[in-house]
Amino acid sequence: LDASQGQAHSEGWVDGRAVYEWIDMITDETPDPLDPADFAKGYLDRWIGNGNPAYEDAITFFSGVLEGYGLEVIVHRFQAGTAWAVNICGYKTGTQVPNEWLVFGAHFDIAPPAAYTPGPDVPGYGTRTGAYDNTAGSSMILETAESLSKIDTRRTMVFCLWSSEEEGLWGSTSWTENISDYPEIKVTNYVNLDMMGINWPGDWVLSCYIGPEEDPDVIDQKAMYELAEWVGAGQLGLEKEIATGWEAWSSDGEAAMWTNQYEDAVAIYESPTA
Repeated sequence: LDASQGQAHSEGWVDGRAVYEWIDMITDETPDPLDPADFAKGYLDRWIGNGNPAYEDAITFFSGVLEGYGLEVIVHRFQAGTAWAVNICGYKTGTQVPNEWLVFGAHFDIAPPAAYTPGPDVPGYGTRTGAYDNTAGSSMILETAESLSKIDTRRTMVFCLWSSEEEGLWGSTSWTENISDYPEIKVTNYVNLDMMGINWPGDWVLSCYIGPEEDPDVIDQKAMYELAEWVGAGQLGLEKEIATGWEAWSSDGEAAMWTNQYEDAVAIYESPTA
């Protein structure tokens, strides 16, 4: 790839340009009078709700994309309180240990309009598109699924788009509870992609947080922590940024990673919220 195709953004199978193009397409607000779901070219208004036609339209779109990659796609519908939660998962069975799963996930629902935060420079919720939270992560799932679906792996790979995250993790919680009914299945790793790749309107930290954290005084997930450092420093050349993030996290704590601004900081840390 050259710079116009995403080489300036990243190297390897998944590039920033392709992810951006997914975001651009999904959040396209160009009016479309022939689309009764949201009257737009994109897939907007993805608010959880019984009978929301735009929500159902998005489910059909995302499941169709994953099916196009040759994955076994299941649309899981679960009862969640008085409403229902929908998850879209594509499965590629492992060749040697199919009952061990590596899961990639991101929520495709967006925050309802009632949560809108006014102000021209205030990142808030309640948009029709949810471009940052979480079309960005959903687009990463689509691009990652396309790349990894082309190869065989020893373990089963699962690519999930959760719903009802904004209401309190209804979708992913329901899916996890369902999987627990099958003791032969072991989820070996889970990679979550939420609010990816944007630090507007300031110098916010890029956080890669690992869990579960059981003891705050030690690194519980040593292998995953070292893998994240190897990818960031060894493969992407972010040694300086990771050192800056480590210094910021060590001195200011996790809460500061969500509020304070640090120039060129990548923070890798364990978190009880992960």
